[in-house]
Amino acid sequence: MIPAGYIALMNNATALSLSADQEFQAGLTCNGMGASPTLPLGRLVNGMYLCPASALGSTQVKIPAPGTENDDHNPQRTLPRNLFDTAIGHDNIFSAERYKVSIRFTVINLTNKEALYNFLSTFSGTHYVTPRTFTAEVGFHF
Repeated sequence: MIPAGYIALMNNATALSLSADQEFQAGLTCNGMGASPTLPLGRLVNGMYLCPASALGSTQVKIPAPGTENDDHNPQRTLPRNLFDTAIGHDNIFSAERYKVSIRFTVINLTNKEALYNFLSTFSGTHYVTPRTFTAEVGFHF
């Protein structure tokens, strides 16, 4: 039995409690304390870790206020984010007629934003945005 005003962190698909690692991956917090990969959030009551509903938060997921969650109009979602990629390059850098050389430099996630884009998906699991990545390419066209 869950006391009034508290919630149990559950996976709705499996009806099991979220593991400490799953809480950590979602960036969950309880009373401002962040989850860790090995220690669940909240306090242990009747074999379940519970958190006051008003004290639950997340750095990666938008959690509706207590009593306002609605699967159609106000569901929990991953936080919105803006990501920037950039690329610069040049084709035929030697101005050749037959054999052409091209170069390109690409940066993915230019601002190095940490973000979750899929949490506990039925088919693909949990995924994060790729950290900042640099790529250099040289092409030889004949």
